[in-house]
Parts: sequence; C-alpha cells; structure tokens
Amino acid sequence: MDRSSSGVLFLLSASVGVAMIGLGIIWPIIPIYAVQLGAGGFLVGLIIAAFNVSRTIFNPLAGRISDKLGRKKFIVTGLFSYAVISVLYVWPDQAEALIFVRFFHGMTSVLVVPIAMALAADIAPPKKLGLYMGTLNMSVMLGLGIGPVLGGIIRDFFGMNAAFYSMGGLAFLTGVLVLAFIPPEKKPIVSDQSPRVASFKEMLKHRIVLGIFLTRFFTASGQGAVYTFLPILALQLNLTSSQVGMVLGANIFLIALLQRSVGNLSDRINPKYFIISGTFASGLFVLGMPFVDGFAMILFLNILMGLANGFALPGGLVITGQLGRTMGMASLMGVTDAAWSLGMIVSPILSGIILDLFGLAQVFIIGSCLIITGSGAVAFFLKDYTPRNVPDR
Repeated sequence: MDRSSSGVLFLLSASVGVAMIGLGIIWPIIPIYAVQLGAGGFLVGLIIAAFNVSRTIFNPLAGRISDKLGRKKFIVTGLFSYAVISVLYVWPDQAEALIFVRFFHGMTSVLVVPIAMALAADIAPPKKLGLYMGTLNMSVMLGLGIGPVLGGIIRDFFGMNAAFYSMGGLAFLTGVLVLAFIPPEKKPIVSDQSPRVASFKEMLKHRIVLGIFLTRFFTASGQGAVYTFLPILALQLNLTSSQVGMVLGANIFLIALLQRSVGNLSDRINPKYFIISGTFASGLFVLGMPFVDGFAMILFLNILMGLANGFALPGGLVITGQLGRTMGMASLMGVTDAAWSLGMIVSPILSGIILDLFGLAQVFIIGSCLIITGSGAVAFFLKDYTPRNVPDR
C-alpha cells in the first residue's frame, strides 16, 4: 500500500460505513414492500432468502479470486453494482419479481464487506488484528444502524421508491471515494512465495474453522427471524416505520459501539469467551420479544440483544483473521461469511413457514433456540482453542 495502514483503515472504514447506510435504509422496508405487493409469510421468506442464496454461492468464489487478484477492484465493482441494483427495486409490480432483484443484489454484495474485511486483516499489524477488524466492523454496523432509521423516515415522508434511490446514490458516492482514495495493491495478495491457499474442504475439516462456520450458521438462522419479522411484529403493535427503524437501528448501533473496544480486548484475551457469552445472551433476549407489548419494551430487548452481539462478533472475526493468514484471508472470510448467508437462507424460509402454520410468536422462540445452539457449537469446537500471543484463561 502507498499510504500507512492506519490511513488506509480510516478511508476503508469511512467508505464501507457510508455504503452500509445505503443498504440499511432498505432493511426494514423490504418485508413491508413485499407484503404491499401481495406476498404472504412464505414468499416474504423467499424474497429475503434470495439475497443470501447468491451470497452463499458466490462468497467463497469471490474471496478466492480476490486472494489472487487483489481487493480494490472487487470493492469498487460491488459498490457501483449496488447503485444499479437500487433502480431494479422500483420496477416490480408483483412480489415474485423481488426474488430476482434480491438475488442479484446479494451477488454484488459479496464484493464489498467480506473483501474489505480481508483487506483490513491484510494491513493489520500482528498485535492489532482485533483492533483493525473491530474498527472496520464498527463502521459496517454503524452504517447498518443509521440506515434503518433513515429508511423509516424516508419512507414516511418521501415514499418507498425514495428509499431505494437513496441506497443507490450512497453506493455510487462510496464507489467514487474508494476508486479515488484507496490505493491499489502493489502486487497480488497471493504470490509464488505466499502460503498456499487452503481448499474449501481443508478449511471445513479444520476443527476451529468448522466451529466458527457452525456458530455463524446457527446464529444467523436465529437472528434472521428477528431481522426479517420484527417489522411485521411491529405492525401488530401499531408501531410506525420510523419506530421500527429506531428499534433495528438501536440494535445495530450498540453492536457497532462495542466492535473496536471488544476487538482490542480480543487481542489480549481468548476471543472464544466473548463469542460464547455474547451469543448465549443474545438468544435469551430474542426469546422475550414475542411476549412484550409496546415500543419501549421492544426497544429495550433490542438494546440488550445489540449489546450481547457486540461482545460476540469481534471474537469470530479475530479468530478468522488469525487463521486466514495461513489459509488465505479472503477465501476463509468468504467461507465463514457464506455460513452466515446460509443461515439467513434457512431462517426466513423456515420462519415464514412457522409464521403461516403456528403464528409469529413461534418464529422468535425457535430463533432463540437456534442462537443458543450456536453458543454451544463454539463451546464444543473451540474448547481447546488458544490463539497465539493470548494466554488461555
């Protein structure tokens, strides 16, 4: 890199954060938009899942190619593609068409955050991996936290289509910033002298990688129920779109606030403890959501869930970053991110079926059980894990 690693991290964090604001704007709107176009619970699940189907398919491939060809070109291509996709959201007059839009949106998204995470890990000094990963993830989460609040306000005052155009405009602006200010790599990430990039099979046979993979899958399967169907629960409680945006925004904003500090702690304390405790607590808070009433209580539980996830997320990123230095950084990031996407495929489809058959409360109850299962997967597969330079406690 031509600039210092800290300078690149700042530019990368600012750029990705702005892009995530755009993505977050449409987050609380998609389920409502689908219902307005005539979708039932199962079809809403398919529409949400389509985004993550393409992420699961293309994420590992994008990461592997990025390990060989470099990061910047992938990030720029993904951001400009976001801008184009935003226009496609306003065209459908039937809910089924949103499945295809979401699929292509997911395909472009794998070129942005996972590759940016790999770039942050590439440039991180050896003893500051957690700090760098936490800083970038803080920007991602801040963007996703601000986005739903803006999305609700934009929809209430300017209409549904304005939210989609806002997402496109922010993505285009961010693409220009990355193109202009993030320096390109001087050489490919993987060269003849670099460690061999492990195959996908080798990665998933590794006990620690398998543990992280399963944890992210179960956690996503459970949390997806909240992020997909909380807007519908809010409608039953007569909350406005702005209030829904505030609830989701508070959840993600608190995750963001903890990323840098917990990431820094994960450089000194075994990160598996943060993953286990945070994931378990998150599952408990999800369990209470269908049994409370009113804006204040839903907001309170989402604040607690955000705090719990804020402790859990940095640890997984640090462990992935440590292993990625010998397995292929973006390749491993792509595999673990695919686990999250796979969970997000299962969650909305399964939750949509549960909603249609048993009601909304059961969606959150089963989601809670899945998240707690993810906590158990970490405890089992990482029971003997001790990272380098971090004493086991």
